[in-house]
Amino acid sequence: MAQRPIKVMRIIARLNVGGPAIHVISLTGLLREPDFESILVCGHIDETEGDMQYLAEERGIEPVIIPTLGRDISLLRDIGTIWQLYRLIRRYRPVIVDTHTAKAGFVGRIAAWLARVPVRLHTFHGHVFHGYFGPRKTQLFLMLERLCARLSSRIITISPGLRDELVNTYHIAPAAKFVVVPLGFDLAPLTARPPRASNPTRVVGIVGRLVPIKNHKLFLDAARLLLQ
Repeated sequence: MAQRPIKVMRIIARLNVGGPAIHVISLTGLLREPDFESILVCGHIDETEGDMQYLAEERGIEPVIIPTLGRDISLLRDIGTIWQLYRLIRRYRPVIVDTHTAKAGFVGRIAAWLARVPVRLHTFHGHVFHGYFGPRKTQLFLMLERLCARLSSRIITISPGLRDELVNTYHIAPAAKFVVVPLGFDLAPLTARPPRASNPTRVVGIVGRLVPIKNHKLFLDAARLLLQ
């Protein structure tokens, strides 16, 4: 008798331009039958953001859209979002719920815990505890993360440094609850490019969205110092 595929539900706030969106789309597209059955759940992007849903469509993925699964926190709206996720989880019956990004992590883990999902994971691609919000909102996010950590089977970080910061600086959960899983991206399109002409000059660049939090100014300031 053939073994049934493991059902995985991946929840992310929105498929805006950035590493988390590419990561969840890649995981959903690659973890498929016969071993896995994956579903991707997300909200709408903000008006000022780039949309990466095209990448999901290119890979044959049709995300389930929950419009209220956005970035901002609103108590009444988020209670409604938890209820929608709870109903979806009860209908789909995943063995694993894996949440990505802060807002999706809050509502997704609460809904998965209420629905008694056996394995509840949350992946940190970074954190919003510095440089994003004011003191009050930052403390709210810290409180929610510590609460949801108790509802998590495991917490995944993409690097040891991020894990250590969450454990030692922000006290999100004990180190034993964390697992480090580096990001995996298909870099074949980049490595397939023809080699550069022989040139001893080293080329230094920066990879990141053109948004203030990525601090491209620091890179440009460093480049200017190197040239002086």
